[in-house]
Amino acid sequence: MKWSLVDAKREAGVIFAEARDGTAQCPEPLRDMLQKLIDRCDPSVREGGSNYMTYLLPIWVGEEAGIPASLSRDFAVGSVYMMLHYFLLDDVMDGEEMDFGPKASLAAGQLLHTMFVERYGRHFNGSAGLWNYYYSYTEQWSTAVSQEGIRQAEPRNAIGLALKSAPVKIGAAAAWLAAGKPERIPVAEQAVELALASLQLADDWADWQEDLTAGEERSNAFLTLARRALDLPEEQQLTEKLVRRAIFHYDALDKLTVLIHDHRCSLSGLGEAPPGLVGFQQAVLEGVEADVQSIRQTASNLAAQGGFSHFVSNSLK
Repeated sequence: MKWSLVDAKREAGVIFAEARDGTAQCPEPLRDMLQKLIDRCDPSVREGGSNYMTYLLPIWVGEEAGIPASLSRDFAVGSVYMMLHYFLLDDVMDGEEMDFGPKASLAAGQLLHTMFVERYGRHFNGSAGLWNYYYSYTEQWSTAVSQEGIRQAEPRNAIGLALKSAPVKIGAAAAWLAAGKPERIPVAEQAVELALASLQLADDWADWQEDLTAGEERSNAFLTLARRALDLPEEQQLTEKLVRRAIFHYDALDKLTVLIHDHRCSLSGLGEAPPGLVGFQQAVLEGVEADVQSIRQTASNLAAQGGFSHFVSNSLK
């Protein structure tokens, strides 16, 4: 299964529909809440981006591992529940509970986590192997989120960037365990981490204004690059105008693109990454490269109109 946005949307529609059906036995009012949340996140029925990797990873790796498609689909549905569990948990920690309120969000999140465990666990007959991996991934996630905003996000540390999404790796581990090839898991984890790091960098680029306004500069790897590009002292406040100067005058986004390209090269060097994962990472890279071209075109147009120097000058005020 090579990466294709059209195919990804179609596959996501099937997975989310099954995930929605799986909530039918949940008690009200949580059932209605969960179904609304699933509908809201289903990329097959809405416009905008989606982290397809979270729930398509078991499909991609499952094809590589040679396990039945029905088994991969079960893991994918379980990954939807897991994704939404962490989604709600992150929102509560950030004080943004998506209109549900913290109590309802935590209650729904716990129910989603139980559904994730049941969906994966039904195929492992109580085996501890899978859950040992999940414990490790949860530990990585816990460490990352507990330090978020304390330590400066390091854009060159791919493994560190991937930690906040570490539980996603359970989809790859489950597929290789089901195939009876646990020795393939370490390389699969490396491949997933590289793709997750690329996605995190792209997300930080997309969210930099929001994060800067919210006082979350230290959590955003692109803002780290911008500060370094400007050679700004730690005690000096990073402002929106300074970030724009870093983008237009010091090629901060170009530097981020180089890092994602490096992930691409490393991913190709692994040699065993499933085509869907490689293609998804390539799509992330191409999206950021398109933004670089747009910025260059904007700068070129301003220069042709004699306004670029004025733009850069104003960005320092």
